[in-house]
Amino acid sequence: MTANEAYNTYKNVLISTTIDKMQIVSLLYEGALGFAKKAYKAMEEKNEELKIDSLNRVSGILLALRDSLDLNADKDTVEYLQALYNFLLAKTLEANKDNNYEEFGIVVRYLDKMAEIWNRDIMKKAE
Repeated sequence: MTANEAYNTYKNVLISTTIDKMQIVSLLYEGALGFAKKAYKAMEEKNEELKIDSLNRVSGILLALRDSLDLNADKDTVEYLQALYNFLLAKTLEANKDNNYEEFGIVVRYLDKMAEIWNRDIMKKAE
């Protein structure tokens, strides 16, 4: 293998890995949104078991998103996203405690918009 071939292989793996990570974030947003919608409906229907399971999953995904932020990226962006994920986590915990599905609608709307922005703006640029 020549140096040029090695470089091209490395570059292709790097691009593939970056896109894979971006697709994982997309899947996390979609998963969080799906479970948030289930939790919202479960709260409306007073289905305690489904509500708790769905909210736990939303919390887990939000923690994964927050904890996977690249701390070497733009500091302001990272701090903003950390604060946003913490806000959504707090709203999710409040919803679990208070059964306030109207208030939890905030989480659903944010996740919907975040998934839309990620898929429309970030994923399209990576293609």
